[in-house]
Amino acid sequence: MIRIHVKLTPLTPYNISSSLRTRERKVVFYFGIDPSFKFIPPTSIKGILRTAACYAFFESVCETVTAKILILNGEKIEEELKKCENGVKFVRQSFVCAELQKLRESKDCESKVYASVLESIIDKFSSPCIVCRVFGSENARAKMRIVMGHKNVNTYLIGNLRFSYDIKTNSKGLDVEVSKDQIEFDVLCEDDECKDVIIKALEQINNGMVRLGRFKSRGFGIIRAEYEVI
Repeated sequence: MIRIHVKLTPLTPYNISSSLRTRERKVVFYFGIDPSFKFIPPTSIKGILRTAACYAFFESVCETVTAKILILNGEKIEEELKKCENGVKFVRQSFVCAELQKLRESKDCESKVYASVLESIIDKFSSPCIVCRVFGSENARAKMRIVMGHKNVNTYLIGNLRFSYDIKTNSKGLDVEVSKDQIEFDVLCEDDECKDVIIKALEQINNGMVRLGRFKSRGFGIIRAEYEVI
């Protein structure tokens, strides 16, 4: 087992949101049973690493390859989906390896539309791509695991964050609970392939390709990564 110790230092505040809905225009930081104990779930860390890995292997990963094809054929797909019985309105952004293989087996109208557009690459991803092999998918057990303590995160409020809707309606902006705490965790890897993918993902984070949490367009979630292979 290979252990990679990672330290993420925020350059700007980040918000990882709770699903709690409030009457106020407020986005609270993630918590579990106790609303006063805010923490960062390992799934959020795994998510940013997976996204960064997709950028690192852009030309050979299921999500980025399918996303490119779907964007190029967006109008055609939208028109075909409207003909389906349930009248699907929105075009999928991407597919992972396991989902691509299901397209061939599925007989529903929506699946047939996507299968016809993605037919040329379904065979290419009949075996899990490098990102699905490392991070796992429906047909592949993950080679990596995030190990981190549930540390209470210090948060503060950024008030009156206004969007175009607020400006148009002259309404109060959004209050967002954020943190600038450093994040430390370990990634346990089964083999060198996993280690190499994680390191390349961390390099993409330092290149500014991905950010942590929500409100990225407002400059939130810019982080720097340091790591040590143990």
